[in-house]
Amino acid sequence: MISANYFDHQQGRLHMIWLDLQDTFITLNGEGVSKHFSRQELHVDEVFMHAPCVLNFADGSHCEVHDAAHKQSLLAWLNHQPSWVQRWQKKWLAALLAIMVMSGMLFAAYQWGVPVLADIVAERLPVSYERVLGAELMTAIDKSFMEPSKLSDQKIARAEQLLRRLRPKDARVPIHLEVRYAPRIGANAFALPGGTVVVTDQLIDMIVGYGGNDLEGYLADELSGVLAHEIGHVQKNHAMRRLSRDAMITVIAGTLFGDFSSVVALAPTAILNREYSREMEIEADIYAIERLIQLNISPSHLADALETMQNQRGAGSKIPPWLRASLNYSSTHPPAAERIARMRAAAL
Repeated sequence: MISANYFDHQQGRLHMIWLDLQDTFITLNGEGVSKHFSRQELHVDEVFMHAPCVLNFADGSHCEVHDAAHKQSLLAWLNHQPSWVQRWQKKWLAALLAIMVMSGMLFAAYQWGVPVLADIVAERLPVSYERVLGAELMTAIDKSFMEPSKLSDQKIARAEQLLRRLRPKDARVPIHLEVRYAPRIGANAFALPGGTVVVTDQLIDMIVGYGGNDLEGYLADELSGVLAHEIGHVQKNHAMRRLSRDAMITVIAGTLFGDFSSVVALAPTAILNREYSREMEIEADIYAIERLIQLNISPSHLADALETMQNQRGAGSKIPPWLRASLNYSSTHPPAAERIARMRAAAL
C-alpha cells in the first residue's frame, strides 16, 4: 500500500488516500474516495529527485506521492523509464559541465552570432519599412523628450544648408535634418532609421555661443563635423543594425525565460540612451573625417566640437575624473580622447 495526497479537481480539498497496486489496475481508497483505474489510464509527470511523484488519472484527477520508498515502488510497478533529465540529476558534475557549456554557447551567440545575424537582417529590411519606423520614432520622441526649436528660422535654414552640402550623392536613404529644443537631453545629435538626423538647439547654442553668433566660418565647420558624423551613422545603417540586435536579444531572452513583455522595449528611450558600439562609432568617425576632407573642411573642427561637448558633460558629471577614465577602458564606447586624437591626426 502506498500513501498519497489526492485531488479530484472539483474541490480544492486534499484527500489522504492509499494506493493498492494490483497486476493490471490500481485502487484508490481513502477519505470519501473509492476508485480504480487500469494501468493504461495512468500517466506520470516528469519525475524530479526531491519533488513528489505526480500520478494523473483518466478522469482528470491526480495524486501526489511524497515518500521516497513509495515513489520507487510506484515507478517500478509502472515500469517507468527515467528520462534524460532524471539521469542527469544523478550526475551533478556532468550537469554542471552542461550548464557551463550552455553558458559559453549563449555568450558566444550574444558576442558574435547575434551581431552578424542582426546585421544581415538589417541590411535586407526594405528602406520603406526603415523610413516608417524612423517617422514613428520621431513622433514618439517629440511627445516624450522634445519641443519645437526656439532658434531663429535663419539659423535653422543655415543648419539645413550645411546638411545639404554634406549629404552624399549616393545616400543610402534620403537624409534630412530636424532641429528640436531638448533641455532634458542637452547638447546632442543623433540619427534615426530612415535618414532623419536630429540636432538639439542646445548643441547649436554650444557651438555658436549664447551671444547670437551666426553659423559661419569655423562655427559652421564645427556643426558640419557633427552632421558628417551622424550622416556616417545613416550611411552605415547603424540605427537599424542596433535595433535589430536589441530586438534579437530581447526575443532570445523571452524564449529562454518566457517573458515577451520587454519586446516592446524598442522605444524612444532606447534610441536616446543606448550608445552605439565601439565599432560603429569608429566607422562613423572615419566616414566623417573622409567626408570633411573631401569638402576641404579640417576634421579638427569636429574634434573641437566633441571636446567642447565632452567638457560640458564632464563639468556636470558627479563621477570622479579618475573613475570616468577607468570606465572608458571597460566601455564599448570609444573614449572621447581617443576619438579626438584620431581627428586631429587626420587634420595634419
